[in-house]
Amino acid sequence: MTINDASNPSLADALEALDKASLSQIQKRDTRSAVVTFCKALGLSPADVPANMAYARRKLEGMSYTALGFTKGRWSNIKTGVARAIGLVGKTYPSRNTAPLLPEWQDLLDAIPKSLIRKLSAGARFLSNRGVTPGTVSLADLLAYRDTILNDRLRANAEQAWDHFLWAWNRAAERMPDTWPQIEIARTAKREVYVFPFAFFPESFEADVTAYADRLRNIDLDEDGPVRPARPATIKTRIYQLRAAASALAHSDVDPATIVSIATLVGVDNFKATLHFFMQRAGGKTSANVAQMASCLRNAARHFVKVDDAHDKQLARLCRRVAVQGGGLTAKNRDRLRPFDDPEVAQDFLCLPDTIRQQVERDKRAPAQKAVDAQLAAAIALVQAIPIRIANLAAIDLNRHMKPQRRDVHLVISEAETKNRQPIDFNIPPYALDIVRWYIRDYRPFLMSEPTDALFPGRGGQPKSAHTLGVQIKKIVFKFTGLAFNVHLFRHFAGKVFLDQQPGSYEIVRQVLGHKRIDTTTSFYSGAEVQRASTVFNQLVDDLRGRHSPSPAQRQRRRT
Repeated sequence: MTINDASNPSLADALEALDKASLSQIQKRDTRSAVVTFCKALGLSPADVPANMAYARRKLEGMSYTALGFTKGRWSNIKTGVARAIGLVGKTYPSRNTAPLLPEWQDLLDAIPKSLIRKLSAGARFLSNRGVTPGTVSLADLLAYRDTILNDRLRANAEQAWDHFLWAWNRAAERMPDTWPQIEIARTAKREVYVFPFAFFPESFEADVTAYADRLRNIDLDEDGPVRPARPATIKTRIYQLRAAASALAHSDVDPATIVSIATLVGVDNFKATLHFFMQRAGGKTSANVAQMASCLRNAARHFVKVDDAHDKQLARLCRRVAVQGGGLTAKNRDRLRPFDDPEVAQDFLCLPDTIRQQVERDKRAPAQKAVDAQLAAAIALVQAIPIRIANLAAIDLNRHMKPQRRDVHLVISEAETKNRQPIDFNIPPYALDIVRWYIRDYRPFLMSEPTDALFPGRGGQPKSAHTLGVQIKKIVFKFTGLAFNVHLFRHFAGKVFLDQQPGSYEIVRQVLGHKRIDTTTSFYSGAEVQRASTVFNQLVDDLRGRHSPSPAQRQRRRT
């Protein structure tokens, strides 16, 4: 919708003001070009884009200049031009404030560690420019700085910059009580923390949860224990769920002092109260989290507390009441996979490792500075060719998992190391193996702080953590494609792309993804074929219409 409110100018208003601005002709030309390019990237006209720094910053943060085909320098010029245009009709604050520091602020900054100076110096310059000294500064002045960098500055990650300033300010006030202004900036909680620590409950409750965790481990192979010991990640989740259930009861007016064991949690009334608490948090309805909590508590009741059959049946009925339909891709994942309905987008994505490699080889920086990008090219090549989970990808060991066989190399991961205990044994295709060998030969040595067999080395000779590798892959995918794509989506991408080319071939997808049961595969990816199915259906209908539609003369005879 076109913006016509004079109090909320658009970039069209900025372009009109540009003609009358006291700028050189070159500056006017570059500013106009920057605005037009920015609006084109948004798919909007200048009249539909607010001349607002906060709006422009958020939009620019969601774009990848590499994916749009710009160089870093050109993109910097575009941002400068957009900021200049907005400044003609609205409020702006420079991304780099060069205002001199007042001597009083300079003396304080000189007395604190450099790590704090980097976070505080921009705020000190803002205050100095306003004539605010350490002796006169107030909380309102600090909040004015917050509002300025959030609303009037184009520099990226404004929320993070304020968070760093807030933390550093409070730390400086704590370390220098006699010299630093004693104003505490309250930190707004980013999420509600409702789960209490074990210390909030009687000691017997934590002891009971620990005993249940030991049962799940079943290290001694007791007949009473599970047939197969639970994985450490599963045990950690169960401990958290039981603590969350106890916290839910505490928030539901149950005296924490009475929560002495798991048996307290699985009483029918408490079971209901716990599920009701989590349903309220989910907007008054059930959710996957509610269903998982119900399942966790019922399993503990059956196998650890050993409730009687009548009690178990009541819990089972409650579990059915909160059950959710399982399987299938989430709406968010379907949206993120939708761009790959375009074959060209899918092809470009499959060529991403080669694109990153070419960029690395053209880059004039030292090899050590390019090593992480080379590592990510190898990681993406592997996970595209062999869509394994991120934990297995990050933990690949050159000797234990990569097995040469004549000219080939197989990736072999035992069932003990996979999530669903399905072994992995895949031949690494030549195109992926070429990039992996290039990375190992030219760049991996720069990432090793000490000898290690990890394909993707981290600190202390250990493999890089799955979280870190996943975040780095997500960032580089966005950089080169502009797509919001987390690392687990590689598995969904593999299923979608294959089924687009071979509709109905679920068994192959099952084996590639390592699913135990075919219904797991069909529940996830039958929906991924809807687009392909609708295309085939429409083509069939169009073909039938073309073959059977009457000619104009026939239609005329029918009417007469």
